Amino acid sequence: EKEEKKAKAEKVSGDIGLLDTEKNYMIVVTKDGKLVTIDYTQKTKVTELKETPAKMSDIGLGSAAVAEYTTKVEKNFLSKIEFTPAKGE
Repeated sequence: EKEEKKAKAEKVSGDIGLLDTEKNYMIVVTKDGKLVTIDYTQKTKVTELKETPAKMSDIGLGSAAVAEYTTKVEKNFLSKIEFTPAKGE
């Protein structure tokens, strides 16, 4: 029997603490100070919360975000992210 089922998407919300657009990963800092590292690809859906499509490079540090990700082989992969730019951007 096939035990291979699709990984359930998790959600994390907090501020973007680090965004590495060369190595394609980011760190979300939750309200309780937990750091969640999430990898992403060019196919990741990015939405700026003024309902316009955006790119990963549009996300500034300190942006408030809700990230959806799945965990595969002990790595978190970003499937979708919605963000509000940090104040002053």
